[in-house]
Amino acid sequence: MQDEGNEDDCDEEYANGLSVEALAQAAAAFHKQSSGGSTGLSGELKFNWKQIVMGEAGRLIGDRGLRSSTSPSNNKQNRGGVSRNWDDEFVLKHQLPALIPAFDPRPGRTNVNQIQDIDLPDGISESRSEAAFHSGCSVPHTEEVPELRLYLQGPNLTNISNATIELVDNDRSIFFYLQQLVQNVEWGQKNERTRRIWEPTYTLIYRNACDNDELPQTVNKTIAEMNGFPENVANTLVVLSSLHQIGANVMKYEMATDIFVSEKLTQKLMQELADPLIVSARALPSWCDELIFKYPCLFSVETRTNYFRATAFGTSRSIVWLQARHDQMLEQSRGATSAASVSNLTGTRRDDNYPEFRIGRIKHERIKVPRDDEQLFEYAVRLLEFHASRKAVLEVEYINEEGTGLGPTLEFYALMAAEFQRKDLEMWICDDMDTDQMEGLDLGEGMKPPGYYIRRPGGLFPASIPISSAENSRVSQLFRIFGIFLAKVLQDGRLVDLPLSQPFLKIITNPQLTEGNTVDLNGVLDLNDLEEVYPVRGRILKELDAYIVQKRSIEADKRFDPDTRRRKIEQLKLNINGSECTIEDLSLTFCVNPSSTIFNYKQMELIENGMNIDVTANNVELYIASCTDFYLSSGILNQLKAFREGFDLVFPLRNLRMFVPRELQTLLSGDQCPEWTREDIISFTEPKLGYTKESPGFLRFVDVLVGMNACERKSFLQFTTGCSSLPPGGLANLHPRLTIVRKVDSGDGSYPSVNTCVHYLKLPDYSSTEIMRERLLTATNEKGFHLN
Repeated sequence: MQDEGNEDDCDEEYANGLSVEALAQAAAAFHKQSSGGSTGLSGELKFNWKQIVMGEAGRLIGDRGLRSSTSPSNNKQNRGGVSRNWDDEFVLKHQLPALIPAFDPRPGRTNVNQIQDIDLPDGISESRSEAAFHSGCSVPHTEEVPELRLYLQGPNLTNISNATIELVDNDRSIFFYLQQLVQNVEWGQKNERTRRIWEPTYTLIYRNACDNDELPQTVNKTIAEMNGFPENVANTLVVLSSLHQIGANVMKYEMATDIFVSEKLTQKLMQELADPLIVSARALPSWCDELIFKYPCLFSVETRTNYFRATAFGTSRSIVWLQARHDQMLEQSRGATSAASVSNLTGTRRDDNYPEFRIGRIKHERIKVPRDDEQLFEYAVRLLEFHASRKAVLEVEYINEEGTGLGPTLEFYALMAAEFQRKDLEMWICDDMDTDQMEGLDLGEGMKPPGYYIRRPGGLFPASIPISSAENSRVSQLFRIFGIFLAKVLQDGRLVDLPLSQPFLKIITNPQLTEGNTVDLNGVLDLNDLEEVYPVRGRILKELDAYIVQKRSIEADKRFDPDTRRRKIEQLKLNINGSECTIEDLSLTFCVNPSSTIFNYKQMELIENGMNIDVTANNVELYIASCTDFYLSSGILNQLKAFREGFDLVFPLRNLRMFVPRELQTLLSGDQCPEWTREDIISFTEPKLGYTKESPGFLRFVDVLVGMNACERKSFLQFTTGCSSLPPGGLANLHPRLTIVRKVDSGDGSYPSVNTCVHYLKLPDYSSTEIMRERLLTATNEKGFHLN
């Protein structure tokens, strides 16, 4: 790519000063900023090409005192020679801090350790990365860095008209715009584009954003115009989406949802995902995002999950996904054929060509945390703040414990999921009289007293808190951390036992939360959703809403005179829990109380002086609207904004729009009510090293698992796999498979032990089923990794 200004409109000093070498120096300076003394940063510094260009341009202007030359009048005078130097040796390379060199299996090769220990800084400032950027790329005095508009022009070939595209999205790669430009050029002959792929030279044009002069060549089309659907296709998509919504909302999925899946579109999408360059450069055609976000019913959950894994987490994770997919396809292609025979067929050794498709490995960053309840949550909050924007895999090890690897990490996520369900955090709707809170509960932190955790049939939903209260700010900060936590769960592919309500999942997958700079929750949820998460209040409001329907019907009936209408309206009754009453009998005012004494506020006035205004037949509509707004919109708005802010630090929340709530719940938690049959256990577990499928000890183990209740099954899974849930599909999709081996030199007095990283259960050969059951259940309730 030529480093060249536009001869007619660009300032000469910009054109001559902003050379490739200058960009290289800027990039090196930014790298130095990010690597030197950065242990206290809350995340990795992120700079895109536009920030580098603007930062270096500002430095040049500040150093040379040329700020006045950026005005349109001076631009006209500074036309002159343009730097056209080309350095074949220079490469401006994208740095990927989360990747380390690929593992080289050949003898004598030195490999970087994939796991790196990191100390959590004492003080974590959210603004330090931003301050570092400004100090590294802005002018040394108070004058502002000029805003630039960047354009890409090409192909600069004889007899082919140039096209020009503005680079409007800072997060897009230059390759993306090159691809769009090439597709928009009129090449003449059909095969001209591919035949001359290496011949074009592309020009990067930069100019002052406030300069209104027209470019010498008009921008041909915007990206949206290039990729729009024909009208008949767009109409068809809308109809299909509407039919799917009817099936989901009205028929409650009585119709098979896979009838909307397009096999041809699925095949085309997977073909695009098979291209390493466009996936890693985030240059997929725009129709991919358009279809998968707006019309997800056209693709199966598996296809959408693949797209999510490939595109949501940034370049480093995309590269790792591509390599893992390559390995998977390689294994499938081998089938029953041995690796040696495949090598003979191809004429190459596998370890010879291994590095050819290996760019790197994802880094694992291990941080030590304390286990005790009083310190864990506070320490974990600092950890999540620190690691939010880092793309490396988060690993956790407990202080003064020997366990390492996947097991302690999974337990950390399980413990944090339990911590976020604590009632005293005041995050979720709860009721002091909830029957589910009348008994003690163990969510991985030991048995807790009744009411310690929030457990509701409808799941967890944010509690409405007055916007003006101090509690709103505190709880919003907790939701920010919760957003980081959920995003990390998805990014690292963990499963957590977190019973989120369907209405909450509906909000976080809705464009009104995920898109744009302003958040508006009006209309996202309705009274049916409120009844699901807050049954008592929801039923009353629905009954009042039914009253309004009857009232309006009477008012619209022209057969009645005014007196008759008034009398009939006065005779209307509400049905509350089987008892009839009037609105006045409810003694409602425009003031609501918190659902539990755990909340610090005493009451919330829905309108000014609301506690002194009774709800009557004349103002009941306003009461319903005010309650709905408080419970489903304004009372939870700050919490949801903070949730999005935290989530976006890890990866954009908008990526969840491709899933419906129940699919997202499965993605987060797997099978929350794990079940298995005797046949499942025998078929999908692997007895080894002393046990076979016919061994009496293994068959006793099968009997114990079949006899477990729901809580015992979850505890067993937590013990053996580090997660209390099974992946979608149950034991059949648990990878690696649960392996049971005989524990040597042990008898009835010994306890089982596990290696959770590989799902490895070391089970003594007990003399009876009863002893095995007692020892196994005791082991599942043991906390820590002291016996690993």
